[in-house]
Amino acid sequence: MERKRSPIATEGFTYLGILAILAWAAAIFNFTILSVVFAVLAVITLLFFRDPEREVPDDPDSIVSPADGSVVMVEEIYERDFLGAPMTRISISLALYDCHINRMPVRGKVVGTKYSPGSFNIAHMPDWLFSDGMKRKSDDNERLSTLIETPEGEKIVVSQIAGFLARRIISYAEIDMKFKKGERYGMIKFGSRVDVYLPEGCIIEVSVGNRVKAGESIIAWLDGNKA
Repeated sequence: MERKRSPIATEGFTYLGILAILAWAAAIFNFTILSVVFAVLAVITLLFFRDPEREVPDDPDSIVSPADGSVVMVEEIYERDFLGAPMTRISISLALYDCHINRMPVRGKVVGTKYSPGSFNIAHMPDWLFSDGMKRKSDDNERLSTLIETPEGEKIVVSQIAGFLARRIISYAEIDMKFKKGERYGMIKFGSRVDVYLPEGCIIEVSVGNRVKAGESIIAWLDGNKA
């Protein structure tokens, strides 16, 4: 069972402290505008590092979103880090104002982790501004992928992908660790994308443009009878 946590992720305390001190110092020296800027940045950082509790669905066949944000891709694609097979990828883009805590989409055991260095392209580029070729460059970004095996033997991959501003991927998941569905397992600092790769037979519940919440929104079902 997870212990009672602070409503703010501990990773954000340093940033909040620095911004608060800068806002205070600017006010002391009558740099009012600068003080306001630092205060606004502190509020944005507070939103970014917030760590709310979530109502995780009880149904064992439900697959929940690993991240807060907007669904930007739902497609059949070749999973390259672990399984080497076609899977359904659901990509979720996180804006700076989204909560950036990542949560496990299913209950299971971590059976693989893989860090892949790469570039820092924009994690999601709008359709009207960039060609498909440009948008695909984000697939070469730095990422950390985690392979999860459910008690029923299904394998799911979650990839934390660094974006243009995100340069720090955090994961608490290690080989043989067991997680409950919806349990916190990491975060990506300052804008990012999270991809979840699902096996054949899953019924997808989301489409491009949908807003989802980590650990709470059902994005798919493992059991095809749940359609």
